[in-house]
Amino acid sequence: MKVVVVVPTYNERENIASLLSQLTQAFSVVKNHAISYLVVDDTSPDGTRDAVVAYKKTHKNVEIITGKKEGLGKAILRGMTYAFDHMDADAVLQIDADLSHDPKVAPEFLRALDRGYDFVVGSRYIKGGSIPENWGMHRKIYSVLGNSIVRFGLGHIHVNDWTGGFRAYTKKFYVEIHSELSKYSGYVFQIAFLHKAIHHGAKILEVPFHFTDRLYGHSKIAPAEYIKNIFLYIFESRMQELFSGSFSKFLIVGGIGFAINAVLLMIFHNWVHFTASVANLIGAGVAIFSNYNLNNLWTFGHKKISGFRQYLLKLLQFYATSAFGVIVIQTGIIELGVRLYGDRHYFIYFLGGTALLLVWNYFMYSKVIWKK
Repeated sequence: MKVVVVVPTYNERENIASLLSQLTQAFSVVKNHAISYLVVDDTSPDGTRDAVVAYKKTHKNVEIITGKKEGLGKAILRGMTYAFDHMDADAVLQIDADLSHDPKVAPEFLRALDRGYDFVVGSRYIKGGSIPENWGMHRKIYSVLGNSIVRFGLGHIHVNDWTGGFRAYTKKFYVEIHSELSKYSGYVFQIAFLHKAIHHGAKILEVPFHFTDRLYGHSKIAPAEYIKNIFLYIFESRMQELFSGSFSKFLIVGGIGFAINAVLLMIFHNWVHFTASVANLIGAGVAIFSNYNLNNLWTFGHKKISGFRQYLLKLLQFYATSAFGVIVIQTGIIELGVRLYGDRHYFIYFLGGTALLLVWNYFMYSKVIWKK
């Protein structure tokens, strides 16, 4: 397998030659991969490019590309694009230039790829990994807090380290998602790439390592902006997932059913003078039939129930699961409200019961009626 080690740089003249030498030493034990190095420099004013050019004179497997300073994310994307499209890489190993990532751990990433993993993450937050003890408390808080916000905010808690830049990944996921990554810059790029790879079915493995503080140069991270961008990414991702999937269709279908239920409730209660509970059962019965057909045709259309016999069997099952929610949850709350506080606010009780019914219905519909 041909592996290109991508190293994004900006003002790393003191570190880059040492990093490349340490990586070369670490990979000397790797026999079944062809290793090349690509330095992606954002036109560093400190002479980083000159240091790499000097190093290249004695190391022919090193290349460098330069571009304008657009942030870490753009540099990584530029590097992986060059590695896969122009250097014929099968996989990329990404590492920071400041020697905070231990080069001796890098061969473990390739061994993980050999075992069938698609995306290998260097982790500071699993057993065997760590962050520097000499960091100030504020920096430790930013690191742990930022990572935890992503981990739990995106709901993929099986991955422990989201924000680091020590990784290896195969060409497959670059091909599938690189067009989605161009809008991300800075450190959020790391989060977005891993997040989208997971959504595309990447098999993830975390490898522990001890993160060390840089000896030369300065950190480029701006903590306040970093945390803000993390929140924005999580919010945008969650909203996109919510309104582009089956749940958004379920809400629209539920809204139609709600309107049918509400109108019939008021007609049979206010004009026909049935009790609120009986009127609600009539409205709900009609709404359930509407919901079943619209959900089958649209919300869960990719798992559509077909065949007359199967249609009837699932319709009965749908009525059974819905009836429990309508009778016990929705109508039960209406009846309880009427008994405790009178009939005057029956519609408010109806709204409260419907809100709880919504949660019940989506769970039952997706996990029982239209289960895979």
